[in-house]
Amino acid sequence: MIVKILRYLVSAYTFVSNLLTAMDARNLSLISAGVAFYAMLAIFPALAALIALWGVFSDPNLIDEQVTLLSSFIPGDAFRLFETQVDALINANDSTLGYTTLISLMAALWSTRAGVSALIRGLNAVYSAPHRTGLRRTFAALLLTMCLIAMSLIALTGIVVFPIALALLPLGEYAEDMFELLRWVVVISAVVLGLGLIYRFGPNHKTPHLKTSWISPGALVALVIWGTASWAFSLYLANFGKYNEVYGSIGAVVALLMWFYISAWVVLLGATLNCELSRRNHGKKAGGD
Repeated sequence: MIVKILRYLVSAYTFVSNLLTAMDARNLSLISAGVAFYAMLAIFPALAALIALWGVFSDPNLIDEQVTLLSSFIPGDAFRLFETQVDALINANDSTLGYTTLISLMAALWSTRAGVSALIRGLNAVYSAPHRTGLRRTFAALLLTMCLIAMSLIALTGIVVFPIALALLPLGEYAEDMFELLRWVVVISAVVLGLGLIYRFGPNHKTPHLKTSWISPGALVALVIWGTASWAFSLYLANFGKYNEVYGSIGAVVALLMWFYISAWVVLLGATLNCELSRRNHGKKAGGD
């Protein structure tokens, strides 16, 4: 029994070590920094697009209410910067679907595409896949951007609609707890499916056995590590970090950029895990044949 446990631990250590070595060989830490930079430029245009689309059908202030969920993950100063900008975008939003709104929406989608395109290049590095060229690369990034925004809108709709449906049930004193639980279920499901979308359609590989399922081990591991790393980073900044003292007025911006770097690294870690597991399983099947 002890020997089996030791073998399992050695096997797990070897696999994790090989995983990190593969990430280092593909320069994924450096690529994560690039993704974080483009994500920093893309996040607010993405929010502008989300708010513009949501505002056509419903009250955009509902988005502001749900933003508080992110306070558990984004560092305090960075979250306040994020929240302030969301408020500004909501106040500036024109809920009427006119030419100005459409032009602003297209500009926001185009700016967001750059961040998604950087992430796709990182995923191609994970799978050692060639980059898409010309219009194919632009179209793939734009399509994936629109799919992710659409998924965010669906998740937001679920967060708003499901509690209304639950309110019709006789939950009594448990109603508030059920509402909060449901919000987290919807958010976590949206993150997992969003990662599934990115992992499945982002890389430009043609090999069938490398295609990941919608709910993959990499997505689940990335979700857990991302939540833990975000919480730990927020805790570090709250107790030990001196970003404001070192960087002054741009401390919150640097903290948000660092959080994007951690998030990008974790997403690429999940992709690497999926890639290595797929190749490992395919190798076993090929060996068995």
